[in-house]
Amino acid sequence: MNKAKSYGKRFAAIMVQPVIAALLGLLVGAVFIRLSHENPIEIYRNMFEKSFFNPYYLTQTLTRATPIIICGIATAAAWRAGYINIGVEGQMVTGAFTATIVAIYAPLPGFLRLPISLLSGVAAGGAYATIVAVLNLKFNSSIVICTLMFNYVANYIASYLVSFHFKDSSGDGLSLMTKTIPENTHFLQFSASNTLNLGIVIAVAVVILFYFMERKTVFGYESKMTGLNPDFSRYGGVFERQVMLKTMALSGAIAALAGMCEIFGYKYRYTDNMFGSASYAWTGLMAALIADLHPVGILAASIFLAGLQVGGQAIQRTSSIPLQMATVIQSSITLFVSVKLGIKLVKKQRKKKCQDNGGQSNREGGGAA
Repeated sequence: MNKAKSYGKRFAAIMVQPVIAALLGLLVGAVFIRLSHENPIEIYRNMFEKSFFNPYYLTQTLTRATPIIICGIATAAAWRAGYINIGVEGQMVTGAFTATIVAIYAPLPGFLRLPISLLSGVAAGGAYATIVAVLNLKFNSSIVICTLMFNYVANYIASYLVSFHFKDSSGDGLSLMTKTIPENTHFLQFSASNTLNLGIVIAVAVVILFYFMERKTVFGYESKMTGLNPDFSRYGGVFERQVMLKTMALSGAIAALAGMCEIFGYKYRYTDNMFGSASYAWTGLMAALIADLHPVGILAASIFLAGLQVGGQAIQRTSSIPLQMATVIQSSITLFVSVKLGIKLVKKQRKKKCQDNGGQSNREGGGAA
């Protein structure tokens, strides 16, 4: 009981700043809504009713939140270890496209088609992220720049393949997409009247498993310590090269799972630039930053951001407020959250400077003696 209370207090302390940032973001949105000669209270009431409080729209929100949650966890898996992975979208594309092609074309019996497809996608996403780790270890290349550039590589290769080699020619010729995956590979759908499917269960399972791994496994501890203090972790016997390779592979594999949940649970085919246009990876990054990389916080932040997007589409149809208003609110929330990160960075730099000055003073004192 005491342990549960302790955890609740820690989680509440972590979420105070994101909640304040969300309120400030909504306040910024209210200013722009008022400048558009609309009533902010009425717009927000309509937005939240058509994202959280209406059963049909709630299922739409949870469906959209599914890949965002998993992308947020993929981001946290790398960032908490000190590896700034900006390539979640590329890893998502690589894994999802691979899984789709295996599901459509691999000569597999029906009961093996879905698990083999998913395993192929996870392996492809993990391997794609590991390439960046190898480049960093061999050539000291920047993980941030490489992962960012690899987004374009993955998108353009997938675009080429779906345009020429795996294009569904039965369509109108203008849509660049694969054939539909076999019906026996579709995720379980909870109701015929909405889009909610097994993907949301997988997303929640990913959050729980990541939380367990982070706190209860040796790898989770080593990964966290590498991010907090690389020098201390090396002194303590942590093999940083192995941790980097495993962490990046894990991050890429989780990202691939996000893309596969979208395809096998909802879209049932790969469409050119389907993940870039939906901005799942970047919204997941926002959710991870808002939650300070806490897995349960990522779950809550992802659902909230997905609700803003679904509600934003609803208010666009019934008022003069454009869909981009949801993006303005999201960006404002992330901006206010980044203030905390900036304060942490300044404090860290000041502490390091004080330590350096203290060490220099000690050396000078020793020399004088």
